[in-house]
Amino acid sequence: MTKPMDEKRVGYFCAYTPLEVLNAAGVGHARLLKAGDSETVAAGELFTQSVFCDFSKSCIGGFAQGDPFYSAVDKLYNFHTCASMKRVTELIEGFVPVKLLNLPKLRDLESSRLFFRDEIFELKRDLFELIGHEISDSYIREQIVRYNILRKLIKNISELRKRDNPPISGKDFVEPARAFYYVPPEKLIDTHDKIYRALSAVSGAGSRPLRLMISGSIAADGDRRLLDILEGEMGARVVVEDHCAGLKPFYNTVKETGDPLLALADGYLDQAPCTRMKTLQDNVNFAGQLAQEYQVDGVLHVYLKFCSCYGITKKPFLNHFQSIDIPVLDLSSDYSGNDYGQIKTRIKAFIEVINARRSKKNGSNTICRRCTG
Repeated sequence: MTKPMDEKRVGYFCAYTPLEVLNAAGVGHARLLKAGDSETVAAGELFTQSVFCDFSKSCIGGFAQGDPFYSAVDKLYNFHTCASMKRVTELIEGFVPVKLLNLPKLRDLESSRLFFRDEIFELKRDLFELIGHEISDSYIREQIVRYNILRKLIKNISELRKRDNPPISGKDFVEPARAFYYVPPEKLIDTHDKIYRALSAVSGAGSRPLRLMISGSIAADGDRRLLDILEGEMGARVVVEDHCAGLKPFYNTVKETGDPLLALADGYLDQAPCTRMKTLQDNVNFAGQLAQEYQVDGVLHVYLKFCSCYGITKKPFLNHFQSIDIPVLDLSSDYSGNDYGQIKTRIKAFIEVINARRSKKNGSNTICRRCTG
């Protein structure tokens, strides 16, 4: 993160962090999700326990290693999502100042929305102390409009993947999606609009690839091996993601009128839910909706080992995908790389099952030949 000499820089972890307030404050901000390598995990494990997931270990590991991207922040803001991330956030206070805020679980209650509004107000108040000047409601409204434009553009880019032969791969979609967390919207809107227009003009001719969805826990920015296996080695295409670093956070927008803090509370609680939110069935239903909307041939339900949110809630997801007649692969992993061969073997077998199913339904000419290995 580069900055003018007088600009403060803040980091955050969670997709429930209202970026509109950060941008309205004029701070440089970025989502700290670089994880994916075993060295950073090992650095974080010195402060945690083995039962923490590798992402949470990596969050503190980045600070412990002195990663320039992490060390650059003047303050870290995080919302209490799971027990591991709460504890990690508290430990990070040994490296940089931290503000831990609360996130309600019962998202449909009016009291939850009022409570979350108060937490967003506390974020605004704390930012005032950091930057030394007020953050006006009118400027927050302006940021809501900007971020809504950007969310719609990213969603529109994703919806091009609904085509039988998508003009963009899942691996390439990661780039405009992740840019949302690193670059202010005023610098991205024109670029993303050009990306959308260019991709819209691409011919849809060509054979239909095997269409897959990845659902589950966070896919860190440095953890792209599933995409490498699926698209680079197996020839399949990831057409949609039901996780908080893919399409999921861009599915809905925020109300642009009225009290901006309440609008943010409503908008963020109404976004496609994380499994730590209640009811869990909302998340399960949304995952099934995405799978059907993007006409996927199969789902990989992926979660990090020891994940306290997605690891213990996998059964309802697996049952739901099966109930709507979509094949699903239950896949747990970590950042060690030791399970690469096993994961590749399981994915190859899963794709063979899907191809056999497609062949039985539609005839042998529908098989993705490259996906047979």
